[in-house]
Amino acid sequence: MNGNPFLGWHYLWQGFLSLREPGLRRFVALPLLLNIVVMSAASWWGGHKLSSWIESLVVWLPGWLEWLYWLLMPLALLTLLLVMAYFFSTLLVTLGSPLNGLLSEQVERRAGVVIPEESLLKMIRRTFGRELTKLGYLLPRYLLLVVLSFIPGLNLASPVLWLWFGSWVVALQYIDYSFDNHGRSFAEMRKAMAGDNLTVLGFGGLVALFMMIPLVNWFVMPAAVIGATRLRLDRMAGPAGNVGGFGYAEGDTHRQRLADGSTEYSDR
Repeated sequence: MNGNPFLGWHYLWQGFLSLREPGLRRFVALPLLLNIVVMSAASWWGGHKLSSWIESLVVWLPGWLEWLYWLLMPLALLTLLLVMAYFFSTLLVTLGSPLNGLLSEQVERRAGVVIPEESLLKMIRRTFGRELTKLGYLLPRYLLLVVLSFIPGLNLASPVLWLWFGSWVVALQYIDYSFDNHGRSFAEMRKAMAGDNLTVLGFGGLVALFMMIPLVNWFVMPAAVIGATRLRLDRMAGPAGNVGGFGYAEGDTHRQRLADGSTEYSDR
């Protein structure tokens, strides 16, 4: 296990602080609007459905297991909240992928990184295609977790499994924008994340937590895009001039930041 989960929290916090940063605000506006619409609808729908699901669970529980109610109910509630958070997070980043890709590009450009030029139409096709790749990776794993959540005994561990895998997937969804902007493969991105897995899990876990908090979840997506892009630039970097070890072109300003270990962007 490598990295530090508190650093992951730091990068998300930096993303929140940068939402009103000059040069980023116009790229934040549309993802923020999409986030507000989707998360408001998710909160309304989830609030109505959650109570009926809990009632169904109570009816399903056999009478001789009623003594387990106070043990199973918190676990079931936590599992349902995590499932809803991850489902709507996946929906949100899929719909907002072109907007998030543009925001990630702007964060990199302000850090001195050279982004390959492409047309808007090509960028939209590329980002949606990448989202399909991500869905192909996570849906079978999500389905396996759903099955495990209904197996007696194993389902006691389901909240932990959902939290662990969900944190990984949430981080993956946002960190990938920076890799995809440079045409790097999905496999290369996952390998780079594995080299700093504790930082990645800390970042993804906090994003998932904030997704479950009303009003705060309105601002999570653009903040996570900014934070994940800066995490990738700082933590998944090779020698100077080699971001992520993949030969990305970058400017002198960012090379200096990597050399002195700085992760602050307050001067930008």
